[in-house]
Amino acid sequence: MKAKTELQVALAAARTALAQAKVSVKELAEAVKVEKERAVQAKATAKEAKRQESIRKAQATLARLMDKANPVGVKARKAARKPGPVIVTKG
Repeated sequence: MKAKTELQVALAAARTALAQAKVSVKELAEAVKVEKERAVQAKATAKEAKRQESIRKAQATLARLMDKANPVGVKARKAARKPGPVIVTKG
């Protein structure tokens, strides 16, 4: 067995460190990918929840308007009334 020189030992150590760094980079890249997917999913979930809330509010407003006994507004009712008798004042 040949004795390794200091340079050969340093090269072997550097190769080992490089291999470990590559594994670490691969793991971190996968973690970032998973994190991005979760963020996209969370954003989509929030958007859907907001959409459902808007739909619920619109349906509630529509139901409230449809439930009125007389859905015509106050101004329209006043305008549709028959005029009262004319009152003549002597002056």
